[in-house]
Formats: sequence, C-alpha cells, structure tokens
Amino acid sequence: MKLSYLYGKLMKKLQGTCVINSNIDKTSVVGTNCNVVGVRMSRYSYFGSDCQIVNAEIGAFCSISDHVFIGGAEHPLDWVSTSPVFQNTRHSGPSKRIAKFDLPKSKKTIIGNDVWIGHGVTIKQGVVIGNGAVVGSNALVTKDVLPYAIVGGVPAKTIKYRFPKEVIDRLEEIQWWNLPDEKITEVVDLFHIKNPSLEDINRYFPDNHNVVGIVCVCGGGKYQNINKLQ
Repeated sequence: MKLSYLYGKLMKKLQGTCVINSNIDKTSVVGTNCNVVGVRMSRYSYFGSDCQIVNAEIGAFCSISDHVFIGGAEHPLDWVSTSPVFQNTRHSGPSKRIAKFDLPKSKKTIIGNDVWIGHGVTIKQGVVIGNGAVVGSNALVTKDVLPYAIVGGVPAKTIKYRFPKEVIDRLEEIQWWNLPDEKITEVVDLFHIKNPSLEDINRYFPDNHNVVGIVCVCGGGKYQNINKLQ
C-alpha cells in the first residue's frame, strides 16, 4: 500500500466532523468532514464523508453515501432578491446586511428506515423518503418518495419499485427494522433471498402478532407512532 494513500486517509480523518444539537444512535456512524445540525438518527445507519444534514430525522439501517446534502437552507424565490444580505440569517456570504428580514421556518426532512441514498444526492427540506427507498447518485429530490421506490435524476423521478406491491405492503406491515437485534437474528436468512416473494416473507413472519402499531418512517407528519413489541 502506497505511503501517499495512507497519508491521504490520515488527513481525511483529521478533518473531523461537526455534530450539533443532534441525537445519533451509538450503533450509527457519521463520516469525516460532515456538518450535522438538528438531526436524529436511529440505529445501524451511517453518513459517508463530506455530508451536510440539517433538521432531519433518519430511520434505522439507512446507508447514506458521501457528499449528500439533506434539508439545507433555501433562498426565497418569491422575494425580489434571493441574496442573503437582505436576510436575518447566518450564511457564508458578505458580512454586511442591508436588511434583516426573517425567513420562514425551515421544514424537517424525514428519511425512513432501510433507505439507500447514493453519492452526491441533494434532498430538499421538508421531503419525506419512504421506507426501503433508493435514491440514485447525484439526484435532486424535490418531492416525497414512496416506500421501496427507486428514484433518480434532476429532478428525481420514480424509475421502478424494488418489489411487487404485495411484498412492499407486507414489509411495511411487519416493519422488521423495529424488531430487536435478537429477533432479526432469528430470521436473518430472509435477508439473503434475492427478490423475496410474499411466501418467502410469510415463512419467516407467519402472522402479525410480533409487531403492534402503525407504519413509522420516523418523526412527525404522515408517518408517526413507532411500533411496540409484544
């Protein structure tokens, strides 16, 4: 292994990460040189390096690649000027203010459970990404993404769904991401089946008695109430 490569990896580590007013589960990981502000992230999720995540809730088992931008500040398109010199906000532009008009309160961005977000994705504040969804690299997500949808492009559009509707409905019903680790271990072979059928899932989850509640993406809005285990 070349010394230059090791040196580059070391310098990357030394860049550090800024995490403010956030609750990151102890099993989750935040990569180097990330800015994380007002974020709650559930278990076994991770951010890659050089991400900026603001005012967001991230579910469990999420994979978020490098250079991802989620829920950042927006410039007012309906004002005469979009320049921050007229805004009562902190920014990286000129220090002088001509006026200090208040901006509307930012909207929380919700990322569901088991979501995969590719490299260089930007997700507009207030968007809800459903459970199991996949966002392709360099996509610009401006609208909600349905569970288990695969989206891509600028602006992002649905390409296809990962599974048939009956399988998606069943996965949303059992909500395996809310199960304790020991229960997931008992059914772990299900996670190695390619394109699982409804019969495959029902073989490991023959009934609904192990989970009680309604669908939760994490946070407020249309997805609320985390399930409880019997």
